[in-house]
Order: sequence, then C-alpha cells, then structure tokens
Amino acid sequence: MVSRASSVIDLEQVLSTRIDFVADPEDRSWYVGDTVGFTIYIRMGNFPDEEAYSLYLGHGRWMDFSRVPDNWTITTPHQGWPVTARPRLPKGEFHE
Repeated sequence: MVSRASSVIDLEQVLSTRIDFVADPEDRSWYVGDTVGFTIYIRMGNFPDEEAYSLYLGHGRWMDFSRVPDNWTITTPHQGWPVTARPRLPKGEFHE
C-alpha cells in the first residue's frame, strides 16, 4: 500500500534492477515491486493527460515515463484490481 512516506533511496539501482511490478491489491491504479529490501511503487497515469506511468520517488517527487525499462515488467490481472481496492486518487494525493 503506497503512502506519502514511501520513497526510492537509490534511483540508479532501481532503474538497473530486474523488478516485476504487480497490481497493488489495496490501491487501484498502483503497482508494487520489491527489490533489494525496498518496496517500489508505480502509478498508472491518466493517459493522455499524463505519462503512462509515474514512479513515486517520495517527498512529492515523481519520475514520469511511457516506456517501461527493459528489466521491468508491469502486470495487471485480467480482472483488474479487486473491488476492495481503495479508489484511484489524482496524482499527488494519497489515502492517509
């Protein structure tokens, strides 16, 4: 579950590491991936008004991208997010 306190400590390491992101069952439009003891969060953008994805870096900072790094996968279940997932919020807003 993403929160405003989530952060990326070493962006270069995250970008160069193989990460398999899966739909976060608790937050609609968010994906979660684990790497080297850290949990990383990606938000699916509101295309075409936003880039396809945004990596949440923490402290209100984002890295927007449309092309997924070659060593990452992003998987959305065929049925989408569970009905129990919290609703999507505008970028920069968090359930807290």
